[in-house]
Amino acid sequence: MLTPEELDETYTHACQTMTGLGADKTELFLARLCLLLMKEVGSAAPILCAIDATARSVREG
Repeated sequence: MLTPEELDETYTHACQTMTGLGADKTELFLARLCLLLMKEVGSAAPILCAIDATARSVREG
């Protein structure tokens, strides 16, 4: 599990990378990143839980 500092550093890097790519490439970047991370996790159950939790979070604003 990431420490809070690692999470902040990783999130900041992702944000800076997306900014560098431009808004028109953000959706593609996120989709490809998700696919790569799914392969790294290697098990469907935690991925499905994360998808559901993200959907709930987006719906609730």
